Amino acid sequence: MASRFNIVGKANKLKTEQVADDQLEEEVKKTQEKQQAKKKMMLFMGIIVGLLCLILLILFVSSLFIKKVYSYEEIETVIKNASVSYFKDHPDLLPQMDGGIVEIEVDNLVSAEKMKPLTEYTKEGVLCTGRTLVEKAGDEYLYTPYLDCGENFTTVELYKKVTEKVVTSGYGLYKLNNDYVYRGENVDNYVQLDEGLWRIVKVNSNNRIMLIKELSVGNPLAWDNRYNSEIGYSSGINNYSASRVKEYIDKIYDNPKENLNEVMLSSNDKQKIVAYTLCTGKRDINEKDNSGNIECSQVLNNQKVGLLSANDYINASVDSNCNSLADKSCSNYNYLKEKYNWWLVTASTGASDKVYSITDNGRVSLLSAVSFAYVRPVIYLNNKVLYKSGTGTKEDPFILK
Repeated sequence: MASRFNIVGKANKLKTEQVADDQLEEEVKKTQEKQQAKKKMMLFMGIIVGLLCLILLILFVSSLFIKKVYSYEEIETVIKNASVSYFKDHPDLLPQMDGGIVEIEVDNLVSAEKMKPLTEYTKEGVLCTGRTLVEKAGDEYLYTPYLDCGENFTTVELYKKVTEKVVTSGYGLYKLNNDYVYRGENVDNYVQLDEGLWRIVKVNSNNRIMLIKELSVGNPLAWDNRYNSEIGYSSGINNYSASRVKEYIDKIYDNPKENLNEVMLSSNDKQKIVAYTLCTGKRDINEKDNSGNIECSQVLNNQKVGLLSANDYINASVDSNCNSLADKSCSNYNYLKEKYNWWLVTASTGASDKVYSITDNGRVSLLSAVSFAYVRPVIYLNNKVLYKSGTGTKEDPFILK
């Protein structure tokens, strides 16, 4: 009986060992299959990576033989940067007098190895010429690149774009007193600067563009609040050159306060403006001479920012009954009207503490200088500022390069 159990036990043991061997063989087989699958995956990934590297290599090699075509605006930037680099090497050739201008042709920049010939940047068959005007503006130099590619593209100054369409009736740009003046209620004279929207008031005889900020800066303030010995109390003195409002404008131009809604212009904006002669002459409220002769009988030179003159407000209206500051109809058909009170630069001849402001209904108000109103800065763009895009509407304002 014992012998029988031994035989059965050995059989069971052999069977168990066989099962174990089978399981081990199965696991080995699975492991080998996994390893083979992994090798295939690695091989597949290697092939993909190899193909990608090959494609990138082909693209790189192709790029060495295929010429990149630049946009015209990119070519203008190339010319400008090349000019900056050239004059960095030759500072003695820069204009020395304020307002002085020098010109450099692209051919000279190519000869100096500051850029490649223009044919290297343009499409096949497009022939262009280029140059840069460099103007000294205070302590800065304004570099203006010009590109002429015939019918394909030509660099355009903003003033040329603005003065393309002149009207003789209705709303729009008029030729008036040797200037081009926007008149009417709805006119497409919006310009987008880094710091908000501005409105074109006029283009003067030097092709410089007067802008007024659409929205005011800062909080309402007094035009002036000094003691007036003629009046006998602190009602202000209507001398703009020594006024509080001028102090304020100069201060925020030089040192804007980001958190107090006092940012007027960015550093990029400031490079596009020029100093101008601000007309500060006083006028009687019934005066009907709107040529600017009265306002410009007294001036402040080399101003970067100021306020609007009385005659400019009058000329913005196309109402035939608007002839003097006393005419209430000047608020009609006038795009300069805003929903707040704001100061003019012009003071009254009637009393030494009286100045003019525009009310929220667009009428002219004669106030004591110590009264409060908002500030709408006025600047002039350089006549070489270039047009980029836009039609001048509020939704599609003129954009500068």
